[in-house]
Parts: sequence; structure tokens; C-alpha cells
Amino acid sequence: MLSDRRTARPLTVIAVAVLLLMALIGFLTFIPAGAITTAAQERSAEAQRLLAGSLARRIESFFNTYSNVLISLASRPAVQSVAASREVALQLLKEAAESSNGEIKAIVRLARDGSPRYAYPPEYNERIQAGQPLPWSVDAAWVSDVVNSGGIQFTRRSTGLGVAYLLVTPVNTGLGINEVLALEIDLVGYLNNVFADVEIGTSGQIWVLTTGGVQLYSARPEPEFRAGTAQIVNLTRTTTLTGYPSAERESVVEPVYASFTQSRTSVGALVLVLSRTFEEANQVVAGTLQQIALFSFGVIAFVALFGVLVGGFLLAEANRRRREEGRRETANTLLDISRALNSSLELNVVLERILGNLGSVIRFDSASIFLLDEDGEYFEVVAESGTSDSRAQRLPISAIKGAREVLEKNAPVVIADCLNDPRWQALPNSPIRSWLGVPLRVRDQVVGVLNINSHQPSSYSADDISVALAFADQAGVAIQNARSHELQIRVYEAELETARAIQTSLLPQEPPPVPQVQVAARSIPARQVSGDYYQYFVLPDGKLGVAIGDVSGKGIPAALLMAVITTALRDEALRAQSPSNLLSELNQRLLARMRQNNMNSGLLITIFDPHTRRAEIAAGGMLSPYVRTNTNGADWHEIEVGGYPLGAAEHSAYRSEALTLPSEALIVFVTDGVIEAKDREGNLFGFERFEALLAAQAPSASADEVADHILEAIHAHLDGQEPQDDITVVVLKTLPQARPS
Repeated sequence: MLSDRRTARPLTVIAVAVLLLMALIGFLTFIPAGAITTAAQERSAEAQRLLAGSLARRIESFFNTYSNVLISLASRPAVQSVAASREVALQLLKEAAESSNGEIKAIVRLARDGSPRYAYPPEYNERIQAGQPLPWSVDAAWVSDVVNSGGIQFTRRSTGLGVAYLLVTPVNTGLGINEVLALEIDLVGYLNNVFADVEIGTSGQIWVLTTGGVQLYSARPEPEFRAGTAQIVNLTRTTTLTGYPSAERESVVEPVYASFTQSRTSVGALVLVLSRTFEEANQVVAGTLQQIALFSFGVIAFVALFGVLVGGFLLAEANRRRREEGRRETANTLLDISRALNSSLELNVVLERILGNLGSVIRFDSASIFLLDEDGEYFEVVAESGTSDSRAQRLPISAIKGAREVLEKNAPVVIADCLNDPRWQALPNSPIRSWLGVPLRVRDQVVGVLNINSHQPSSYSADDISVALAFADQAGVAIQNARSHELQIRVYEAELETARAIQTSLLPQEPPPVPQVQVAARSIPARQVSGDYYQYFVLPDGKLGVAIGDVSGKGIPAALLMAVITTALRDEALRAQSPSNLLSELNQRLLARMRQNNMNSGLLITIFDPHTRRAEIAAGGMLSPYVRTNTNGADWHEIEVGGYPLGAAEHSAYRSEALTLPSEALIVFVTDGVIEAKDREGNLFGFERFEALLAAQAPSASADEVADHILEAIHAHLDGQEPQDDITVVVLKTLPQARPS
């Protein structure tokens, strides 16, 4: 019994020691379990956010690329023309489609009534020539909506067997008629390719929706998207939602900004939803905890190495957490930088932000950005930071070996020792000792090179290269977005310049052929096109008509209405008996059109009889004209005429004021842009300044001199600013009657 007790005692001690050891191991295992679980959950969630952001940027790049193709085609004269041969236009459509790797299914040129003029591929053209319908169709109302909206638009059209996805933009035919160019894209095929290699797990799902909640794409047939979209379509940043779109799932929602997005600060054009079940999300954590349990049993098996193993595990875990924290911070920094780079569409601002944010992810002493020119033969040095080297702004690619290698490989290139590497040609006294060149890419196409320089040799590691490449991918997309925006702005400015030339051609080009008077007119638009207008017309009985008007609003809508009014004015002037009658007839003729567009127009009409020197004036919605009937230079007074603007009321009554003008009399007509011009402190030019300016005019001043003096005073008041409203001045001066010989 004693022997048994002695034998049992060590066994009991051993058992107790083992139990204590197991309890100690269990306790020590429990301590890091919570931190490990949290870290695993955060790492998994962050990976989902990064994946959603990356997929959204690729979709943005797809739309922006083909928006650029569409804009370029729409601006080509051969495509714009409806009269010239179509062979050149069809060749342009063919080249654009064949260079898209099958992502462009068709390109169709549409007339105002929605009928196709011509198209690519040839099968579509054959259908058009045979009078057969295309797989999808549009009508005149749809074309009108596209033209009125302007810019690039994205739309879906039913084909009977499915849906066609279209990028569309107006086409200016040069005849004042806007039609439409439509580019049919293989959106589903592209998204299938994009998501083919994406690992989303067994329960994962990806949906792409429009801001109106229409589902464009689903990575898998199941599960279907059955939730409401009100809580996701207005999001402006990456957002994680739990219990969405169903109770057992969590989702990352990412806005997709494309060329048809209205503003970078508003919601995106599309929404990407990356979703998985809570069960699958928790498997990562469960796997981590299983590893901890296995580790614990292993420690028990190796009791003698308990301290070493636990210490090693804790040290490794601490290092892992530090690395994870560093990677998470880098990922968050890249996300913040991506938002900052894509928050502006001005290329100079984007380039400054690229170099300004580069230091947040990688250490450098100087940096620069090279962009390829249109011919692909030169680098253009578009931005530099931290360098005193004197570089030309245009460098041949063949002479820059390191950057050329980046282009050829479409991959980062490192020169660890610039002094002894044949790929580097150092400038005299250059401090650069190591260089990292990173491609700036858009959909795997290199558009430039980001040069990162250090004054120390061997400065850049593999981790630096990975981070720089991720940064450069974000920068490349931002640069391409800015370039696309600049291209659209140039097209819009060209259209405005054309509109300005057309509008100018509608205004009188020379004084009226009435020797008894001088007439001078000046007009300054607040934008490239104006809502102000003036006209001279000689009536059949020899009387002179002078009109000055002001359409509500500014820009192209006001200019279009101005063209309509001037045409109607010349037509009605031949039938009207008086200025008041002419205003009434114009109001009735134009009322429906103006109400339809919620616009109106002020108009003042003067009819002057050179034989009797009688002037009859009527106005609606215009400032009263000023008249000087003597030659002492200061005796000016207003001619009280007034009434409702054209288009303001259906039954508007206008009255005329008549006066006889002696020799050397002056009448000055102005639009409200003269009186309301503001200086840099916001002070109006005002009636007092205007009346004092008129009083200062010399008795002998000609109509041109008076008009020029008024404009000079307005320019001095504006002090270099653009006018806030359209400014128009018309001056009429009577001349002495010629004495009979």
C-alpha cells in the first residue's frame, strides 16, 4: 500500500502539474485570441473594400475609354457631315470598333427622327440599306432628350432577345441640327472578363446597378438581388452594410464614377455591390482559432519547449500584427489618395496632387511625371517636384533608356546605382543615386512614367515597388479622367465658338444706309454667346427701324431664342403699322415657344422717319432710352416707355411715345448689363454714373464716339473682370439736313 501510495504521489503531482500546465496554456492562448479574431475580421473586411474599389476603378476606366472613343468620333468632320460621302465615316467607325478587342459591338449614326443613317458592322449597314430594323431602335423624342442633355450618356435599349447597352452623345451636323452617335458596348462580356479571376468565395456575389436601381450585371445567377436600393444609390464613398441585401449577408458598396457622372462630389453613375454571407466571413476567424487550438495541443506535446514556443508565438504574432497594421495603414492611405486624386478633373491640379501625395506612401528626394505624346515618340515632362535639374519639357523616348524600359516591359524598373548603370544618363552635378520608374497605366495601357529619385544608392525595396505600383495605378486613372474631361471641354468650347460666329452673323454688319442718321452699336457677351441682340431694318417707305433686346438668361439657350426673335422681327416689321403694334404681333407669334422654354425677352423698337425727323418708340421689359434734343451737351432726359417683356403675358398692351428730333440729337439705348455691371467690391455702375457719363459727352461727339465712351467706362468699372451680364449699347444721332445746291 505504501509503495502504491508512493507511486501514486508522483503520478498525482504529475497529473496536477499537467493540469496546471494545460490551464496555463489555455489561459495564455485565450489572451491573444481576442486580438487575433479582431485582426482577422479587420483584415478580411479591408480586403473586401480594396477589392470593391479596384473593380469599380476598372469599370470606370472601361466607360471612360469608350467615352473618349465616342467623343473623338463625334468630333470628326466626316461623322458630323450628313451631305458628304459616308465612306470615310464608315472607315472611322470600323477602325474604332476593330481596335476595341470586341468590346464595341456596333456604332450607329442616328438622324433626328431616330432612324439610323449608317452603322458598323456591315451587317447593320446592310439592314439599314434594306429598310430592315436594327436589333434595337429609338425615336425622335429619345434623340431630342439626348441632344438636350448633352455630353456622354449611358442607356439601355431592349433588343427583343435581351438588352443593348449604349454610350451616346450628340453630333453637331454644322447645319444647326443636332443628331446622335451611339456606341453599343459589350458590357456584360467585359464584366464577365473582369470578374472571371476574382475570388469571391462560395457565397460571394457581385451586382452592378444604375443609380435608378436597375440591375445591369450579376456575377452569379444566385442569389438574386431582391432588396431596395434607396440606401445605396446616393452613396459617395466606400460603405460597408451589414444585413444587406438580406439579413444573412454583409456587403461593400462602392460608387462608380464614369464619364457620364455629373460631378465628382456627387453620387456615382453606377453602384457596385460586393456581398457575402456572415457565415463565410466568419470562416476566416474560425480557421484562425482552430490554428490556435492546434498550437495549444502541440505545446502540451512539447512541454519542455513550452516557454520557447509560447514566447516565439507571441513574438511572431506581434510582428504579424505590426505588419498587418502597416499594410492596413498603407491601404487606407492609398484609398484616401485615390479619393483626393479623383476629386478634381483639372489636369494640372491632378498632377500636383500626385506628386504632393507620393511622399505619403514612399520616401523620395525628387520626382517627376512623364506622359506620352499623341504620337508615342516623345515624353512630355508635365510635373516635377524636389529637383533643380534643368530638363527639357519634351524628351525623345529613345534617349531615356530607363523610362523606355518601363514602357516596353509595362512593369516597374529599378536602377540601384545610377552612377554605374548604362541605362542612366546623369546630368552634370546631379545628386540622384537610385531611381524607381513606375508605369502610369489605364486598362493595362501605359500612358506615362512616374519617376521616383533618391540621393542614396539602393534605396528602393520590393515593398516600395509594390506600393509605388498601386499608387501609380490610381494616378493613371486620375490622369486619364482629367484628360477625358479636358477633351470634352475642348469640344464644348469649339461648339461655343461656332455658335458665337453664327450669332455674330445674325447681327448687323454695317450701319444702315440712311444718310440722315448715324447709328452705332456695341455688344459684349457675358459668355461666349449672348442673349442681347440689336437690329436695323429699312422699311419700304424709307423709315429706319432700330431694335435692341435682352433675352432672359445667358449662354446657348438665350442665343438660340435671340436668333428666333431677330428672324421674326424682320418678318413682322414689314407688316406692322407702329412699334407698339409690332411688339404685340411678336408677342403673339412667339408666346407659345417662350412659355414652352420658360423664357422671355425684353425688346425696344424705334421707327425713325428721316424726312419728318419723327421718332416713335415702344418697349417691353427694357430700360428707358435717354435722349438729348439740344446741343448744349448736358440736357438729357428719359423717354418713358414700358410694358411686359415678350412671352410674359398673352394679352400685353404696348404704347408708343413719339418725338421730333432736331439736328444733332442723340438717343442712347442700353440693356440692363450696363447699369448692373459690378466692380470688384460689388458696387453697381448704376444710373448716376451712367447719367453723369452721358452729360459729359461733347455736343460734337459722333454716335461711334458716344458708344465707345460708354464701353470704356464700363471696362474701367469692371477693372479687368468679365461682365456679369450681357452688355449692349446702341446710339442714334441725327445729322444736319443737306442744303439744296
